[in-house]
Amino acid sequence: MATSEQLYCGADILVRDLKSLGVEVIFAITGAGNLAVIDAIARDGDISLIYSHHEQAAVMEAQGYSRITGKLGVALVTTGAGTSNAISGILSAYLDSIPVLLISGNESSFHCINPYELRAYGVQGFDSCAVLRPVSKMVSRITNVQEISRILQDSVRAAMTDRMGPVHIDFPMDLQRKQVSREKQFKDELNSFSPTNLSPTTLSELSNAIENANAPLFYFGNGIRNAATTAQARLLIEKTGIPYILSWSAIDIFPEADYLNIGRVGIYGDRHANILLQKSDLLITIGTRLAIPQVGYDKTDFGRLATKWIVEIDLTECRKFDGLGWNVIQSDAFSVLNVLNKSNMQTQDLHDWQEECLRMKKLFPRRSQLGPEPQNPTSQIHSGDVIEYLNQTLAHDALIGTDVGAALLTGHYLYEQSGTRRFFTSQGLGEMGFGLPGSIGAHFADASRQIVCLNTDGALMFNLQELQVVRKHKIPLKLFVFNNFGYSMIKISQDNLFDGRLAGSDIKSGVSFPDFSEIASTFGFNHTLIGTKGDLSKIDSPMKSNQAELIEIVMDPEQRYFPRLATIKLDDGTFVSPPIEDMDPKIDLSLLENLLGYKAHENSYKARGLTWVD
Repeated sequence: MATSEQLYCGADILVRDLKSLGVEVIFAITGAGNLAVIDAIARDGDISLIYSHHEQAAVMEAQGYSRITGKLGVALVTTGAGTSNAISGILSAYLDSIPVLLISGNESSFHCINPYELRAYGVQGFDSCAVLRPVSKMVSRITNVQEISRILQDSVRAAMTDRMGPVHIDFPMDLQRKQVSREKQFKDELNSFSPTNLSPTTLSELSNAIENANAPLFYFGNGIRNAATTAQARLLIEKTGIPYILSWSAIDIFPEADYLNIGRVGIYGDRHANILLQKSDLLITIGTRLAIPQVGYDKTDFGRLATKWIVEIDLTECRKFDGLGWNVIQSDAFSVLNVLNKSNMQTQDLHDWQEECLRMKKLFPRRSQLGPEPQNPTSQIHSGDVIEYLNQTLAHDALIGTDVGAALLTGHYLYEQSGTRRFFTSQGLGEMGFGLPGSIGAHFADASRQIVCLNTDGALMFNLQELQVVRKHKIPLKLFVFNNFGYSMIKISQDNLFDGRLAGSDIKSGVSFPDFSEIASTFGFNHTLIGTKGDLSKIDSPMKSNQAELIEIVMDPEQRYFPRLATIKLDDGTFVSPPIEDMDPKIDLSLLENLLGYKAHENSYKARGLTWVD
């Protein structure tokens, strides 16, 4: 029988070093290409292995874990399709700046050298580093066991510092098994991130802009999420009295009840917040990359009256503002907030502006902006009614993950933050299938908290297999399935752009779905059906249950998601994109102009078939 000394191998070094870095949970699928690592983790016994049922889901579960803990999420996959299946999860983490470590097995190292440029490495392998490099912060292949510790340390440092994101280590199977003598324990600490030096002149100019503004807004994103930075943001809000808006990924950072919290801007944002954005004279964005869903279809018109200051840590993101005349500071959010808080700047009397923001918010209550009620209210319910009910029902520290469609749009529009709840989804990629595995990962981050997943009939099918993970680990998941019998967003696009010709977007045009009560039974969930407003109280019992619960919401298949900024097809076949403040359903043009305090945008006139005169 082999001794423990003889068993010490490359995989053991990896496990030892992962433990030294504080890794406690790994989401994995066992395969021929990672068997030695799996064996080393199992023999050691200190790291919990959660066995997923698809590599995409494993990475998404690692994401959910990271989003809640703030720590590194780790996924372990095998070679070939095991690694290629993980790409969607890695891309999602890359776009949302989530620190995830993907460890993949590969064929033996001599195959990976590949001097003949073969498409295949050995039996199943391929050049995973080349494939993942464009969507990872760092990719590495271990070529000898002596470099395992260095590569792991460098990779984790890259994932956890600067603008965070996923990293990938490819570990050939022969080096996993290669016998080595025991080395001293890995003790290197991660170097702390040194932010870009901030110019005193630039910060003085920003302070002066704040002091002279009459209608300023802060715009905070996920980049302020860590505790120290959030505290600095809160201090600056209190110091200046400046109202603020939040990106979708940051709506759970500050409470809805805060009177300076004005809401969310963007294509699916708050109507009142979009109007206030276009009234502001100073806009300071911190920790948000200002993607198209946030700024609308014409970024030159975003905050059209405002002087704009952008605090962005990523140099590449900074460069996209070239030529706009905006003021861009490349820095981490904490440093800028800290300097501003230590400054002696004094703001104008902002009482009138604060009151205007509150008045506008009260003028357009969110539920009133959602459009028509279901066609059959005796058998269908609007998704908004469910989210409003959940706002009052969720535990104060609930973890809520969402998928796309109604879960994403209604969820992020109507959700109101309170307590220490976390509300999260895949923002940048917006892929179908994230909600379930992301929520599973969040549960393993903190199993003491209520775990809720807002999902849809279409999106759930993309990672349905992970329901078995819920069953295996007896996770008391509250799984809401918004059932609108198809892909609602695709149907809306087909209606708008292709004269209502549906193909592959609902049950009549080729897509099929299971009976979700049968799915619940198969995977050990209790099933509750919500079909009317009168059924909402049925949610109470499953929300308090210590078992897995599937709550099916029967929606109107024709429900639309309002308010929204929509490109409009005119009678002559041309398209016009209204400005960000002119959302559907349209309000009267005279009211819009009254609220703005100036003449509406030319495209607001065109969208209504009116002639605009300067």
